Amino acid sequence: MTPLILTMQAFGPFSGRETIDFTALGKSPLFLINGPTGAGKSSILDAICFALYGQTTGNERDAGQMRCDQSEASQLTEVILDFRLRDVVYRVRRVPQQECPKARGEGTTTQNAEAQVWRLTPEGEEGQCLVARKVNDATAELQTLIGLDANQFRQVMVLPQGKFRELLLAESKEREKIFSQLFQTQIFQRIEEQLLNQAKQIVREVNDHRQRVQGILAASDVESEAALNTALAALAPDYQAAKRALATASEQREQAVATAQAGAVLARQFEQHAALVSAKAALLEQQSAVYQAQERLRQHEQTQPLATPFYTLQSAQKSARTAQHERRVAEQAIAPRQVAHQQAQSVLDEANVRHAELPTLQRHAYALEHSTARCRELARLASQHHTLAQQVAQALDAVEQQQQVAMQREQRAIEQEVRWHRSQAALLAQRLESGHPCPVCGSSEHPSPAVPTQALVTQEEVQQARDAHDRARQTWVNAQQNAQRLAQQANHLGEQCLQLRQQLGASTSLEELNASLASVKGEIETREQAWQTAQAQAQAAQTAFTQAHTTLTGATQRQADAERALETAKNEWQAALHISPFSDEKAFAAARLDAPEQQRLSELVAHFQRELAKLEGQLEASEPLLAGKTSPDVARLNNQVEAAKAQEEESRHTYQRLAARFEQLKTTQQRLVDARTVEAALEEQYKLWGTLSEVANGRTGNRISLQRFVLGVLLDDVLIQASERLVRMSRGRYQLVRREDPSKGNKASGLELDVADTYTGKSRSVATLSGGESFMAALALALGLSDVVQAYAGGIQLDTLFIDEGFGSLDQDALEQAIAMLSELQMGGRMIGIISHVSELKEQMPVRIEVHTGRHGSSVAVKGAFISL
Repeated sequence: MTPLILTMQAFGPFSGRETIDFTALGKSPLFLINGPTGAGKSSILDAICFALYGQTTGNERDAGQMRCDQSEASQLTEVILDFRLRDVVYRVRRVPQQECPKARGEGTTTQNAEAQVWRLTPEGEEGQCLVARKVNDATAELQTLIGLDANQFRQVMVLPQGKFRELLLAESKEREKIFSQLFQTQIFQRIEEQLLNQAKQIVREVNDHRQRVQGILAASDVESEAALNTALAALAPDYQAAKRALATASEQREQAVATAQAGAVLARQFEQHAALVSAKAALLEQQSAVYQAQERLRQHEQTQPLATPFYTLQSAQKSARTAQHERRVAEQAIAPRQVAHQQAQSVLDEANVRHAELPTLQRHAYALEHSTARCRELARLASQHHTLAQQVAQALDAVEQQQQVAMQREQRAIEQEVRWHRSQAALLAQRLESGHPCPVCGSSEHPSPAVPTQALVTQEEVQQARDAHDRARQTWVNAQQNAQRLAQQANHLGEQCLQLRQQLGASTSLEELNASLASVKGEIETREQAWQTAQAQAQAAQTAFTQAHTTLTGATQRQADAERALETAKNEWQAALHISPFSDEKAFAAARLDAPEQQRLSELVAHFQRELAKLEGQLEASEPLLAGKTSPDVARLNNQVEAAKAQEEESRHTYQRLAARFEQLKTTQQRLVDARTVEAALEEQYKLWGTLSEVANGRTGNRISLQRFVLGVLLDDVLIQASERLVRMSRGRYQLVRREDPSKGNKASGLELDVADTYTGKSRSVATLSGGESFMAALALALGLSDVVQAYAGGIQLDTLFIDEGFGSLDQDALEQAIAMLSELQMGGRMIGIISHVSELKEQMPVRIEVHTGRHGSSVAVKGAFISL
């Protein structure tokens, strides 16, 4: 991460808006941030840290406390940082929570904290917005981009004032956290966690299986596997005996059920036989009624030869009554129809007389229509004549007006010609020259030349007046011709109107003609409709009278025919009755049955015969089955079945109880075998995974985890680079080494640092170094860490290092060595900023950011020139 542009407004000691363009310092600069105490040098680092993480470098002041008290109330506290990361430029803007004046009225309102993050375009414009407002989202996004949280950033990329020893003196656990983030060794931590989780899972499964074994034993009411085997051995004989007893009881129950079922069948056969006997006896009680029905049916059969003449007589009597009724109805209907026919004929005769007068009325109507048409034509021509008369008057007015205009234009043209002639002398006088002859008189002297009294008129103006007169005269002539044409048309229309009036006469109007025409047409239509109606009514009355007469004639004929047929039917009936077994018609009627009664009696006889034959057949079939047998005691047989079922149920209950216990113990025995097999397999797995987990998580030997082991190797590389610089700064006395002895107790180890003192030949804790020595060691460690991280090309880029104070604790020789190392590091492509009061640094570092202080706040300025090496 390389800062490019930092903008601070109302932040820290900066009351206004201050912008630091780090690109103006050159590519990968080594620069000094210089200024008096309290001017705000460290506030620049606070602003960078606040922009990225919302915290200050020392984390001793809350972000809301960074507002400058000297700023105007309307000025918003904010920090904007543009930075480059992996060739991509980003911009972050943060605003802490603060009080701002209300837009309206008095008092203040709370401005909530906010943050935005953008990815900038190659032109430096704000492109994609990664975070729009939320502070926590911006912090998380930047932490993901940079790869460091605020604490790690303060220990790796910024050595804050008074806190440069934190990374140097950090414990293994804290250093592990920082290094794993820098070198991206989380995969080894995930391996540790995966191995630990796998081992824990196996342990949980083993414990679960052991608990399951105890649960299996508890569910079977046994304490151990030995007790389980003893219970099985004791239960087996009773189980087998109960099984045999159940089989015997089931066989006895089946035999009792079969016997009871056979007895029930035989008992039902005896009951059915007795029911058949009873039914036959009840049926035979109806035999006398059946004989009577058969006798009545026989007598009815004797009436069948007389059926035809009997029905013929009945039909003839009915036809005779019907014919007589029809004749009476026809006689009653003919009289009113005859009267209606006569009346309709009389009305028709009168209508014929009125209808004969229609031609005269039609001719009169035609004459009225012709007169009406001529009257309408007269009205139309009169209207046109009136319009033309108005047009003639208007045309005559126009003729008079155009005549006046023409006379005026003629007078104007004459006046223009006269004025033109009069102006010719004045025009000649204007051309006269002294000493030259006059073109009129020839004199060379011109004592009294003509003077124009009016405006001069040209030949063109004279011609224009003549043309205007000609046009006005032509317009006058056209108006006269138009007036003559309209007058002729009006005269012609007047003659036509006079002729039509003579034809119509003076006493008839259009309204009277229309009324007369409507009256005549109405009379014609009324007479026509009356004639047609009278014709239709007369025709209908004639038709009705003819139909009634025809109907009466037919009815009379049918009555005569019916009476003759009735007489013949009576004779035939008497002849048939005489030769029949019946003495008279009354005896015949008594023997005869109607259809429903005949059907009822026939069904009665047939039903009796069918039921009797059915009962006799069933009795014949059941008697051989019951021969030599007695009716069984069904109740006793059923009691025997119930006793057998009870014995079987008791045996089954005993068997099920013993079988359930036996199966439970056998199942428990098999489940224990399966559980022991699984438990043994899990224990074998734990021998592998448990050992790997303990080794990887640092629970054996020197208690160094897998990630800490890898980080130890990387730390060795860091310490090699750091020691090279520390040896130079300490004039060959100190080297940074990794402590080999494990920590006391269960405390994790492997990343502790010691310092090797060549003066004593011994190693001791870095905490024993003095202030200046600690600063050299911390600086060397930070530079070595930066070298190794860059060399391993990890996801973290340490392109920038800020050092806040600490150089004042170095002597002249150590200071020169430190500056030389920083210069070498800067030439390697990194930005290094130093905050210090040491005057030697100001002399040796021409590129500086000067911080000035004043009564109204601090300001910044870039000084010196950078020369690319």
